[in-house]
Amino acid sequence: MKTFRVGSVALSCIRLLIWVTAIASVASQASAQQASRLPSRTGTQPHASQTAVLTAVSPAKSENSPLYTFTWGLIDYPRSQVSAIWGINDSGKMVGGYNNTNIVAYFADHGYELKKDTFSTIDYPGAGVTELFALNKTGEIVGAFGNSDTDCCHGFKLVSGTYTQLDCPGSSFTAALGVNNSGDIVGMCDDPKTGNAAGYLLSGGTYTSIEVPGAVYTYTEGINNHGVIAGYYFDSSMNSHGFTWDKGTITTIDYGNGYPNTYLAGINDSGVIVGGYGSWETIGSINDPWQYGFLYSGGTFSTFDAPFGDVQLTQPWGMNNKGEIVGDYVDSQGMLYGFYLKAQ
Repeated sequence: MKTFRVGSVALSCIRLLIWVTAIASVASQASAQQASRLPSRTGTQPHASQTAVLTAVSPAKSENSPLYTFTWGLIDYPRSQVSAIWGINDSGKMVGGYNNTNIVAYFADHGYELKKDTFSTIDYPGAGVTELFALNKTGEIVGAFGNSDTDCCHGFKLVSGTYTQLDCPGSSFTAALGVNNSGDIVGMCDDPKTGNAAGYLLSGGTYTSIEVPGAVYTYTEGINNHGVIAGYYFDSSMNSHGFTWDKGTITTIDYGNGYPNTYLAGINDSGVIVGGYGSWETIGSINDPWQYGFLYSGGTFSTFDAPFGDVQLTQPWGMNNKGEIVGDYVDSQGMLYGFYLKAQ
């Protein structure tokens, strides 16, 4: 989503494409752009491991962040036009995606894993596009892949070199977005009855649908080792709200303060959550609901913005139990970059 901010679920292939299913007028325009671009993709290409470009930035503290000091780093896949980072485990390994061409919609052509200072490309075998979203302590990776504009997308997990395709029963679109150390997986798929986005929990081989009552779209993004899930949903006014799901109990968590949109993403075992907030805003030609990041702990929001100059929006997506956070930011030209953040 991170960030793939594009059109309809049927045509969009991966995360923030997930987003803009929310706005019909934006979705229609983005879908047209997306449809014209997908057939031109050349599919997977071999890449050798690359050295990470990690730029340290001096510690910074948001004026609205009383609990934490944040230390930043910039992460970009070498020689890529678009680079995104979505997940980090307790060992500090990270996953994301990158493109070799400059495109309007942020699709990842290839997934990658970052170990210390080395990138390694990971593509679902035979797929046209691949994106990696999360990994757990044992190194199990989850993500999504697409074969074409008419066959996108499918979730998958990668365990000890073995790929397993994941599809919600009856759904034509599935993405796996989070995984805990027990191998429980969360994500989103289209509801076969309505076609709208619905969250899910895959545990012990069983899919459980998670939909917030009254919501138009529901997305489950992260799950911790206690089974608590973080996500967000869109209401009938197409405003987004963060929520947690704990054994069937749903709790809405909104930043508020005059901002209509909130999302929740990564959640660690202490219940600390990363997410973002904002208002619908057009950056370049794309409409986006969240401009600012936060860390939520004990009922308090600690807000932050990426300190990299031309930053129009900051969106954190993954976090581990050591206070390490990864996410993405977008500049005024609509280009996407990855960041690392340490909360102390």
